[in-house]
Amino acid sequence: MADGESDDLKQRALALLRQNLATVETTPRRPIDPAMIRTEADQAVVNVSVAIETLSALGLVSREEREQLFGELREISGTTYAPFEGVRLVRVVQAPRASDRPGLHLLGAELYEDGVVLRWLFVSPSPDGPSAPGTLYRPPQTFSLWDDEGTAYTPQGGGWVQGHHLRGDTAFVPAVPSEAERLHVAADEERYTLELR
Repeated sequence: MADGESDDLKQRALALLRQNLATVETTPRRPIDPAMIRTEADQAVVNVSVAIETLSALGLVSREEREQLFGELREISGTTYAPFEGVRLVRVVQAPRASDRPGLHLLGAELYEDGVVLRWLFVSPSPDGPSAPGTLYRPPQTFSLWDDEGTAYTPQGGGWVQGHHLRGDTAFVPAVPSEAERLHVAADEERYTLELR
C-alpha cells in the first residue's frame, strides 16, 4: 500500500473512531439482556474500545493516538450530569394500580425540573404461603430508565424503607424532555411503561 493510501486510511479510521466516540455519551441506557448486566450505553463503550484496539493492532492508530482515544472514551463514559437536587416538582405520573402479588411494583414517577424519581413498592411474600420454585424475593439491585425520545438517563442513587413491604425510590438525571410520551423502566427482569400523555 502506498504511503498516500496508508495516510488516507489512517485518517478515515480516526474520523470513524471519533464519530463513534461522540455517540457514546448520548446512547440510551436501555438494557440489552434480561438480567440488565449490560445496557446499550455499556455496549457502545465496548464496541469503541474493541475498534480502538483493532485499529491499533493493524497499525492504523499509533500508540499515542490509542492512549488519547482511550482517555477521551473514559472522559465521555464517565461524564455525569449536575447532581440531582429534586427541588422543583413539575408533575407526578401514576403507574397502573399495583396488585398484591409478591415482588416489585412501580407506583409512579415524580418528574422534576432536573430529573426523575421512580417510586416503587416491593411486596413481601406471605410467610404462610408457598413460594414458586426458584423464585427470589428480594428488591432489584439495578434500575434502568429510558424514554421514546432515546434520552440517556443516568442513575443518581436511591433507597428504601424497611417494613412489612419495602418502599423505595430511585433517581435519574436529566429531566424528561417535553417531547417524550412514554417512560420505560427495567428492574431485573421486570419491565414497566408509564404513559406521559
